[in-house]
Amino acid sequence: MTHGPARRARLTIPLLAALTALLAAASACAQPGGGAANASGRALPSPDSVLARASRSREKGTAGARVSVVEISDFQCPYCRQFFETTYRRFDSAYVKTGKVQMIYIHLPLPMHTQAFGAAEAAMCAGAQGKFWEMHDRLFATQREWSGQADAAQRFARMALALSLDPAAYRDCVDNDRTAPLILNDAMQATGAGVNGTPAFIVNRNQMMNGAVTYEQLSAAVEAALSGQTPPGAATPAPNPAPARP
Repeated sequence: MTHGPARRARLTIPLLAALTALLAAASACAQPGGGAANASGRALPSPDSVLARASRSREKGTAGARVSVVEISDFQCPYCRQFFETTYRRFDSAYVKTGKVQMIYIHLPLPMHTQAFGAAEAAMCAGAQGKFWEMHDRLFATQREWSGQADAAQRFARMALALSLDPAAYRDCVDNDRTAPLILNDAMQATGAGVNGTPAFIVNRNQMMNGAVTYEQLSAAVEAALSGQTPPGAATPAPNPAPARP
């Protein structure tokens, strides 16, 4: 389903409030001595657990950076791959690696993408070993090769080996769905907030952008946030928002 402008405007306040809560839950278990709650309200394990390490791993850049960019994404979504191919690397070099932006990845594996949840687990299980973003890059770079393939899980396992992950730990993590609570919590809260298409981006928790945004669009939003010009509660839809379809 494609978001229309009127629906975006109506959803702005509850969406941002819900995503603020989602971010708090997603990052709490990354804090020393902290814990997060999953979708059922149960406390997640200690900061040294697989869940905590995986959650911490999808935060990239300087903690406490002046601007945060939250990407709500699906590894099997072609629009998400388009963002990766055309915008992500340039944005990462210009803003994340320079300490201006902290980037956080939130999962929304759409039901029609049958390998999306497995890909999310592969990324998070790699993240439990400190290599979420390396797996993220490989999954998007090879999406056309594994998307729709029955042996996608085996392909993900080969990527894990190529990244020099501990194969037994990776296998245990995937086979026993160790990181599934985080992925499900992401998806439930994002959809509950009204996000039903990917990718979507939240800049500094007060500006929403939909679709495979260009570097220029995302850069403009970040520069406005850095200069304090982003109006509270603003919603900035990008052209051609990504619909929730294959």
